[in-house]
Amino acid sequence: MTSFNQSKTSNIGYQIKLDIEQDAINWYEGCNRISKGVDWKQRVPSIVYDNIFGKSKDAAYKFLIPFLKQKYVDEKDQIDKYISFVDNEYEQNFSLACQKIASLTDKPLYRKDFTVFLTTFPRGPYNYDMGYLWLVIGRKDPIKNFLHELLHFQFIHYWCIPESDVAKLNNEEFEWLKESLTVVLDEDLYPLIKSPDDGYELHREFRKELHKVWKTNKNFDELVKFGLKALPSFIIK
Repeated sequence: MTSFNQSKTSNIGYQIKLDIEQDAINWYEGCNRISKGVDWKQRVPSIVYDNIFGKSKDAAYKFLIPFLKQKYVDEKDQIDKYISFVDNEYEQNFSLACQKIASLTDKPLYRKDFTVFLTTFPRGPYNYDMGYLWLVIGRKDPIKNFLHELLHFQFIHYWCIPESDVAKLNNEEFEWLKESLTVVLDEDLYPLIKSPDDGYELHREFRKELHKVWKTNKNFDELVKFGLKALPSFIIK
């Protein structure tokens, strides 16, 4: 699945790919870091952990590539069904999802093309510069996943600019704010999404305060300002 799919109502498009190299990157990086309070390597079989954690990329790939090739064979039916499901979800809802994020942030989309890499590792990273996002095979709400990452992209592009207070945050503070702002992906987006974006457990109390503010005015810029002021009271160092 490498063709470029363009929205019928705009010039914004996407690709959906199962790329073993990009899947392997997610496995390797996920097993070698802790982020958002999650130790990702604890979510994989011990044989994988033993061959990836603390290894060089070259050494890990000697195990990972054959491992993933066999995984694709063993799980072919499941993967094929999921690809069809995601392709259908995007065909029906991609354009509306783009419109919703532009409306929520009150900004035009920062780019016109996106690539969705399907991954067999239970972690969905992104690449802002390239417009890449990783979708975990089996996730039941792929459009919510897209909305989540696209909101990150918009926030980085429009609010993390050199002269902004957001740019003054350290990496940990920035991640807290960025991830918590997805509270705007709530029940008001039904039926485009099937459930609200819950985010990470680490940010739970901060997200509750942000959501209260969002419900009062639905102004994303004001939400960012509030978040900047409130963050020091919630962040766990």
